[in-house]
Amino acid sequence: MFAKTFKKFSYTSAGISIVLLLGISYYYTTLDIKWSLFESKIINGILIFGTLMLSNYAIDTVTRQLTIERSNRNAYHLLLYPLIIISYPVEFIDMRFILSSAAIWAAWRNMRIFFELTKTTKKNKRLFDACVLLSFSSFLIIENLIIFIYPLIALITSNIRTHLKHYIIIFMTPIIILPSGFVILSFLSVDSYLFSSYFFGDQLQMLDEFKFYLSAAYIPISIVFVLYIISIIIKFNRTIGSTRRILDFVGVVFFILTSYFFSMNQQLSGSEFHYLSLTLVYFISQIFAKKIKSLYVNFIFIALIVSIVTFNFLI
Repeated sequence: MFAKTFKKFSYTSAGISIVLLLGISYYYTTLDIKWSLFESKIINGILIFGTLMLSNYAIDTVTRQLTIERSNRNAYHLLLYPLIIISYPVEFIDMRFILSSAAIWAAWRNMRIFFELTKTTKKNKRLFDACVLLSFSSFLIIENLIIFIYPLIALITSNIRTHLKHYIIIFMTPIIILPSGFVILSFLSVDSYLFSSYFFGDQLQMLDEFKFYLSAAYIPISIVFVLYIISIIIKFNRTIGSTRRILDFVGVVFFILTSYFFSMNQQLSGSEFHYLSLTLVYFISQIFAKKIKSLYVNFIFIALIVSIVTFNFLI
């Protein structure tokens, strides 16, 4: 069933993925939207669908073209991504997390391509595009500036040849874009909607006040996390190249630190989980990177679907 439909990338697999993302976008518009630049549900729905498609495109590039063996380019990640999104225990929608996470994943897509390229001019363009996208994500939540440290770490620790221009791009891009953007947005009187802070916001609670509880809505995402842990073991056993090991390690560190950061908030909206989308899909896809029996593929997807329907919609 699922193993046959998504065994190879095709118009059918891509079409099903798009329809599922369209359905999720509609579902999100039925929830309470706490933060958005627009009041119209139609505009918000279009915006959500566009950001999900952008994230899906980034995930497809990183997962299918750069990491999975070229002789076995399956499309299981196209089904994984919508299922992982719908497994998030979303209480209400905060568009800042959905929009900024899409920009971050598009930036990471450019970074992965940056490490694959050999021509200097093309590498510089990809790095600049990544920094611009991270800067725009910082317009929404200022703490996203911290994420600039991840491409910097990857650049320092990788075994590729680096130039001073690369570091200038990483440091100077946000320094130029953010102040200029703040002045322009202030002139347009929309700065109050942007440059918000998660860490210094009123909703953040102290760590000693945090109480973790596992409600039924968290069961599907718990299954996803278990698959993620299994996939990490598989991925690091399979990866040989040092550069890809470093990039994978950076992804794991990002996942751990981001999860810890959001766990400090006692009142999660659920939209925060979108920050984990690419790392979850990318690593879990490694389970399907080698030849795997269709029985196991179908079992994994059926288990996810049944848990999501049961605990997110029926209970």
